[in-house]
Amino acid sequence: MSTPSEQVAKRAVPTGHPRLRFPVRPIMGRWPGWLEALIGRVWTDPAAMFDPAAPDEVFAKAVGAVELGGTFKITQPDRHAACDDLLLDHVPLAGATIVDIGASDGSTSVDLIARLPADFAAYVIADRYLEVQAAHVGGCTLLFDPDDGRCILAFGKRWLAWPHRSRAIRLACSPLLVAEMVGRRQRAVVPLLNPRARALVAADPRVTVRVHDVFRPWDGPRPDVIKVANLLRRVYFGDDQIRAALDAIRTSLPDGGHLLVVDNPYLPIDARAGLYRRDGDRFALVALTAEVPEINDLVLHHDPDAAVGRQEVP
Repeated sequence: MSTPSEQVAKRAVPTGHPRLRFPVRPIMGRWPGWLEALIGRVWTDPAAMFDPAAPDEVFAKAVGAVELGGTFKITQPDRHAACDDLLLDHVPLAGATIVDIGASDGSTSVDLIARLPADFAAYVIADRYLEVQAAHVGGCTLLFDPDDGRCILAFGKRWLAWPHRSRAIRLACSPLLVAEMVGRRQRAVVPLLNPRARALVAADPRVTVRVHDVFRPWDGPRPDVIKVANLLRRVYFGDDQIRAALDAIRTSLPDGGHLLVVDNPYLPIDARAGLYRRDGDRFALVALTAEVPEINDLVLHHDPDAAVGRQEVP
């Protein structure tokens, strides 16, 4: 029998990216400058994710076109410094084990690891999706969801599109999809961790990578700190779903362990964060950034018994 958290995870239907209204975009630098300025919202070429030497920022922008589990893997390096300060200033991290859930391409994980004391014990870069499958057909590239095999991104030299978001786009891409199926082309596995994160994992045995779903309790040794950045957002999940994730996180931490919640809203404000300590069956506030994270109320008023009751209602 599945646990209440697993039941909610199965029902979770994220709302997706609020800024993506039309599922076709031009690729930056492939059109006349005046036309790109007129169209707006041009995207970085996703082909950069195939380049093992791509700079972090370029790789992060390329991976940001990938939508998996209803959320886009949008990230970039050097954007959590003020948020990570909460952890570095308030929690002794010598000998600590940190689990970074929803780490996307690992950019911000690498940033935080560089600031940890030299004697930290372990750092786990965790995400539900760490790779996708890809096929090259007729001068275009197709990316596929590793869970259900859907085509989630198609791109050529001048454009990219999200076939799973539009029936019209799926029809337009159908010749490519049919050719890929009939040709039985070998799909390549494309890692979604940026090259710098992969190099760090190879060089430091304390840094590891693991597939993990935020709705499920951590099944390894309990970490001292769990960081969740830009994942438990109301643009992606409903409040009951977020409460279920918080319940899984709470049970994953030892009493006195810490949770760092970070979000990067599409607003003219800096990233915002809250640091919380597990205090029995609840979280206690330790510190906040100047701007309060949007789920601060859910973290502080989280009642695991009430959450179980809500989850069991058909």
